[in-house]
Amino acid sequence: MDKTSVRLIDNLAEVTSHQNTKVLEKSLLKTLTELLPTEDIVLYEVLEQEKGVTLNVISHAIAKQTTSKSNSEPDNIKLFKPSFLLEAVQNQQVFIQSSENAQWNVFYPISSSNNNVFAVLSIVTRAFPSEIDKKLVSALLRVYSNYLGLLEKTQKDTLTGLFNRETLNYEISKILSRQNKSFNFHNNNASTDEKRRDLNQNKYWLGIIDIDHFKAINDTFGHLYGDEVLILVSRQMRKNLLRDDDLVFRYGGEEFVILLSTDTDIAAKSIFDRVRCQVSSHTFPQIEQVTISIGFVEIATQSSVADVIGQADKALYMAKENGRNRVEKYLPALKNPADSNQAHDDSTFGDFELF
Repeated sequence: MDKTSVRLIDNLAEVTSHQNTKVLEKSLLKTLTELLPTEDIVLYEVLEQEKGVTLNVISHAIAKQTTSKSNSEPDNIKLFKPSFLLEAVQNQQVFIQSSENAQWNVFYPISSSNNNVFAVLSIVTRAFPSEIDKKLVSALLRVYSNYLGLLEKTQKDTLTGLFNRETLNYEISKILSRQNKSFNFHNNNASTDEKRRDLNQNKYWLGIIDIDHFKAINDTFGHLYGDEVLILVSRQMRKNLLRDDDLVFRYGGEEFVILLSTDTDIAAKSIFDRVRCQVSSHTFPQIEQVTISIGFVEIATQSSVADVIGQADKALYMAKENGRNRVEKYLPALKNPADSNQAHDDSTFGDFELF
């Protein structure tokens, strides 16, 4: 076995070692830049819209430096609809076009197991791609597609398409591990300047979301309609609400979870409130309005995933008790009731809108 074959196998092992799709995308592009003489690589997702197909940049690599959509330059996160990209999607074939500066644009459609094109890989190269190069890239993209399909089955809820509870536990565990390591380091070894920099870093927040009066919806309209409400609510939470790094999960029944990163509880509250308002303003078939209640907590130095969920659940209980269709932050219990009341007055937001 030659060195190229060994390197290819190593790269395949690297690509398929990740469970986070954003990291997986970056690893795929990194592998391709190492195996091929590329100038630029862009991975697009295919978006089906009423007026046709558009493509959205989800990962970009230039000179072996890969960026995700969330931290790319503004020009790299727009929707694109050039004819040569669409031709690769519609014909489901590799498409090659000459460009300026003696370069070639090569477009590879990426299909799922049911033969639907869900992404397109664009490669800019100064060397016209050989048949071996095209076969190599196509084979890697099949591995990528197949692995994504396996992740979908193990990480996603079948009804809503959101991440499932097992994936949630995994993500919380990663954050807790990272936060606790940082806490120990900055309390034991870090300088004052390092601690100050740490305070300026984003924090992680978990919000549990519960559909208000969902049992009444099921009892009145039936479980099939209840499932439709779950699907519509999940779409509203994902649609034009959350940043690229925010994650949405189906926790079970009528409960959902959002994981997000931002610097303050006020900023986190604003994001959760935006989700709440988007759902309540949407017109649902037959019942017109559906509302949600949200309880959220900072993921910091809790000892377990159960502690994080339990604290957010207590905040959700407060949201339900205080009238539903609202957001509450978790507040640790204090020994002095007067202190507890004061803390509640200072820290909760009630129905006040921040936007």
